Amino acid sequence: MKKSKKLKRLLNLLGSYNFGRCYFKYDVNYRYFYILDCTEKIFLGAEEDDFLLNGFHIKRISDMKKIEIKDDLCVKINRENKLLESIKKPDIDLSSWKKLFKSLKKLNCFLIIENAYSDMFYIGSIEKVKKNSVVFHPFDADGIWLDSVEIPYKKITNVIFGDRYSKAFEEYFRSNRAFE
Repeated sequence: MKKSKKLKRLLNLLGSYNFGRCYFKYDVNYRYFYILDCTEKIFLGAEEDDFLLNGFHIKRISDMKKIEIKDDLCVKINRENKLLESIKKPDIDLSSWKKLFKSLKKLNCFLIIENAYSDMFYIGSIEKVKKNSVVFHPFDADGIWLDSVEIPYKKITNVIFGDRYSKAFEEYFRSNRAFE
């Protein structure tokens, strides 16, 4: 699917209760997103899975194979259950990766950074935002802080925050005063 067609569909979904069935080059499965914002290169979506929202995702449009607009019974059920009424779109600047990460740093929350092509997965917090990369302070599945890593923006396929996984870790770290 051409970039212009993908962008047009993303823009058509903005502010709509319909969601996008998104197919990505690195994933055999599709994902459903309510599109909250987009630029020519990246989009911000709330992931929907079986009538539940699970955080915010920021993804590159260039990684998308295609997007379909979904308007079916699931959408009707989500409307009736007022699924989107509880969601507050985060104040994120998508105009560049640097501005995006500066916005995320202000939120002061745990997030996940992935490169799906290389199976890179980090969870943690932003330490420093640079011109072409982000310095990230990750921890492992046992909650042990690891050495900081510098991640070039061009290596990032997905940024996730406000999801159940990272929020559970954040709540644990905050209650145990281990959040740096």
